[in-house]
Amino acid sequence: MTLTHDPDRGGWHFETEELKGFLLPEGQRHGVKTLVHKPTGIDVAHPKYDLLNLFLLFSTNHCMGTAREKERIVRAEGDSVEVTWKPTDNHRAELIARYQPREPNIVDLSVTVRSQWPYPAYEVFLSNYFDPAFQPYVYVQGSPFAIPPNQPRWIAPAVNDVYVGTGLVFPRDQHAARRSVDGRWERIWALYQWNPQRYYERPVMFQTDPQRRVAAALMSRPQDCFAVISGYNSDNMKDPFKDQNPLYLSLFGDDLTAGFERTARVRLQVTELDAGMKGPLELYDRFISEQGKIP
Repeated sequence: MTLTHDPDRGGWHFETEELKGFLLPEGQRHGVKTLVHKPTGIDVAHPKYDLLNLFLLFSTNHCMGTAREKERIVRAEGDSVEVTWKPTDNHRAELIARYQPREPNIVDLSVTVRSQWPYPAYEVFLSNYFDPAFQPYVYVQGSPFAIPPNQPRWIAPAVNDVYVGTGLVFPRDQHAARRSVDGRWERIWALYQWNPQRYYERPVMFQTDPQRRVAAALMSRPQDCFAVISGYNSDNMKDPFKDQNPLYLSLFGDDLTAGFERTARVRLQVTELDAGMKGPLELYDRFISEQGKIP
């Protein structure tokens, strides 16, 4: 894996056996700006936006602003880039994001919070925007009324009149489902509504180009991620849940106390998609099994 600083653009180029990308740690549109799957030449990132972008900061019934707009300190060391947000008056916690491309087709992100203040149901809302040609899939729990019954499955959300114009929240459980509708969104972006759906079976989603069979899988650990959020497939490019083609992760969700420190782990992995769509789950299982080995 190579990591090369680009002083003109203020970021880092990286390359692995199967990926070629650019990481920009500064500005509102920080994160992974391009992510090309070398075997196919497909860039999975949205041409206007970014992947692995730390966005909104929440606690119960309260938004503490956006990490996109806060000052930060950037440091590159070895094969990783570390971004630190110091505590502020409206967000009394330090955030450290560590981006690490890994062989052969992985970008890992760890997000560490060190709180100086008690925050109930603290959340880092992590945003990811994919090429609009891609379609989202979410892995949900089984239902006794599905066919076949009680079997976890991949679902591909498509627009319908029930939830058009809303973000589809797939929570970990009933307790987690309350987080997204506890008032934290009420005073910002009234255009958007967050709509709890079925429980996720595992916190893993992917976006795929159905014609070219490439998948970008986004995953976290259940203890780190209380909900995964997707848009839906639609022909209406004026709908931001199609035009921006987002996948979001709601990280943490725990009550913070002063002196609390915790790290959430996220992985973005790009691979060719098998016909049975078993590959993303195999990648997720491998990610979980590696957690004891990741520093």
